[in-house]
Amino acid sequence: MANKESGVETISRFTRRTLIVIGLASLVAVLLFFAGQLIDVMLLVFASILVAVAIDGAVRLCQRHLPLSRPWALLLALLMICLSLVGLGALIGPRIGEQLPQLVAELPQAFLQLLNNFRELPGIETAMAEVEEPAQLIGEPVIDYFTNFFSTTFGAIASFFLILLIGFYLVLSPAKYIGNVLLMCPPAKRDRVAQVLCMQGRALRLWLLSRLVSMVFVGVSVALGLVLLGVPMAGALGLVAGLFTFIPYLGPIIGAIPTILIAFLESPQLALYALILYLVVETLESNLVMPLAAKGLVRLPPAYTVIVQLAGAAVAGVAGVILSTPLAVVAVVTLQALYINDVLGDDIEVLGGR
Repeated sequence: MANKESGVETISRFTRRTLIVIGLASLVAVLLFFAGQLIDVMLLVFASILVAVAIDGAVRLCQRHLPLSRPWALLLALLMICLSLVGLGALIGPRIGEQLPQLVAELPQAFLQLLNNFRELPGIETAMAEVEEPAQLIGEPVIDYFTNFFSTTFGAIASFFLILLIGFYLVLSPAKYIGNVLLMCPPAKRDRVAQVLCMQGRALRLWLLSRLVSMVFVGVSVALGLVLLGVPMAGALGLVAGLFTFIPYLGPIIGAIPTILIAFLESPQLALYALILYLVVETLESNLVMPLAAKGLVRLPPAYTVIVQLAGAAVAGVAGVILSTPLAVVAVVTLQALYINDVLGDDIEVLGGR
């Protein structure tokens, strides 16, 4: 009788564990499903967090050098950011405003000319003889991509201002939002989670600073170099190059394409000179500017970064590529602090740590 009751208890325990495993697996599946459905919203929120982290870095800088409370430091930081943007817009805005529409209009023409020159190479025309309209099959999708990418849409503008708005609300009272996150953690782990959140914030601030240094150097250098080479729309092309530098490694490659295409409209030789200019600028940025001007800032290994960017592109397209690297920074800090340091017991320096 006792053996029978023991067997029933064993079966009951097994059933309970099985149901728990099934329940947890179902919960994970549901969470993954909703995460997939809300991936755009989640990326928008993360972009807002990046904006808040950037503004918070300016606030901390003000408090470090001035005896100000956080509200006054926040007001001063926002005022400095607005004045900087207004001054930059007044300085280069009119010329860039004229050049960007021209750039969008001429990129398809530049690509078609490059494609036609490519077809004139020995053997290419024969290989494509069976295709009636190779330019239509190859060129039009790429032309549509460039046109859509560089054209401003209402959705992009709305998302941009929404990101700024959410980021502003986050930076107004970050302690409140962090406290709400900590409430979801076990009481014994809240202090450690708070430390990790601080590490993540510092790593993101250092990473954003490293990107800002690279973007300014690349944008200004490319624009000045193109002016000296006589490439049209040098200011707009420099702006595009600087903006794409926000995406490490893949960004500069993509940012070079418009420059080379526009230079190719003038002559193949000028396109070659523009490519050499781009290689020189990127080499200086990687090997001289960053080691000297951005010593100690956060930089991830190139292979790891590119793999993460490709994964981001597969999951969320362009937005995934743009935000994949800062997301990787957050993931690396979490992994190093909570797993390698706490679980494995290895004493390593966390990314961006002091």
